[in-house]
Amino acid sequence: MDFNELISGFAARHAVEGLATADGAVLIDIDGTEVTLREDAASGSVIATAAIGEMPPDANGAFGSVALLANYLALGKTALSLDAETDELAATTSLPLVLADPDSLSIAVEALVNTAEEWRRNAFGFLDVDEEAAVSDAEDADANPFSDDSGFLRV
Repeated sequence: MDFNELISGFAARHAVEGLATADGAVLIDIDGTEVTLREDAASGSVIATAAIGEMPPDANGAFGSVALLANYLALGKTALSLDAETDELAATTSLPLVLADPDSLSIAVEALVNTAEEWRRNAFGFLDVDEEAAVSDAEDADANPFSDDSGFLRV
């Protein structure tokens, strides 16, 4: 199945009319989350990117460490990226085109949207905490950054 057939099947599965590729990409709004699907011919993959939101100017330090750790762990094969020009944070995943079908693409997009929503809900709330206290807690040998129930490392 090629990329255009995959997008047609995805649109049919979700009863979306007028969904077509433009310049090798498709832009979809899913429950308020902007998702871009594009073909990466070099890797033979479908790349799905979900917008999370603009990073506040003070988003550094402890938050940056958490975002880098999330990328390192790459749970669910999702990576975070920051556009240097727009300061937009996004979550991205890929799916091998040879294995892709409308169902597997739907599952991947749903997981990506859920991840973006989690980051939107929780990561930006993280920036409201006292950064020195967060760094101090992270340096504490007994502290476990994965022990709380926030879920915002779920990528």
